[in-house]
Amino acid sequence: MLPIVQILLVLGVVMAAVLFITSRNPSRVTEEQQANYSKWFRILVPIMLIAAAIKYFMG
Repeated sequence: MLPIVQILLVLGVVMAAVLFITSRNPSRVTEEQQANYSKWFRILVPIMLIAAAIKYFMG
């Protein structure tokens, strides 16, 4: 089996499991929590992109 097919299969199974678990136990996120998560994502996403670029160019 091709590696990409295995990766997609595992990803699909994990996504199905997450959807099953979260649909059984829904939780509400307050606006304050949303703002906090948004702040962290705005910091972490560029850091991860820079780290990936450094890893790519450093070999």
